[in-house]
Amino acid sequence: MIEKTPNMKSLMFSIKLASWSGERQLEWIRRTGFAEDEIVLQLEDFYIAVKSRVTYDEEEEFPEFLEKGVEEILDLFTRLIDADPELWSPESMLSAEKWEVVRDRSRRLLGEIRDSSWSSFLDE
Repeated sequence: MIEKTPNMKSLMFSIKLASWSGERQLEWIRRTGFAEDEIVLQLEDFYIAVKSRVTYDEEEEFPEFLEKGVEEILDLFTRLIDADPELWSPESMLSAEKWEVVRDRSRRLLGEIRDSSWSSFLDE
């Protein structure tokens, strides 16, 4: 049985953060003092930490749907970064369609998590 760890909770929070509206994401940025790119940096860091813990420390299989979903979100973020650095401005976070694509995929992944045995890690 996979243990609930701080990194696990942080991974779930990072997926939620990626799904939030632009207004809510900007409020989080203002409140925490982080830069806009912290949204993707946290998701990537916690994903790597959790996947490593599950597969190596606990010798469990990491769920394919979760791996695929997070990697798709990270790929969408990479495309955002590669397309135009200006997309990481507060104005673009509120209005750019590319941000909505990331948010939509993140929301779908949250739905998949809610429908899985990993739902207990969401703390909802």
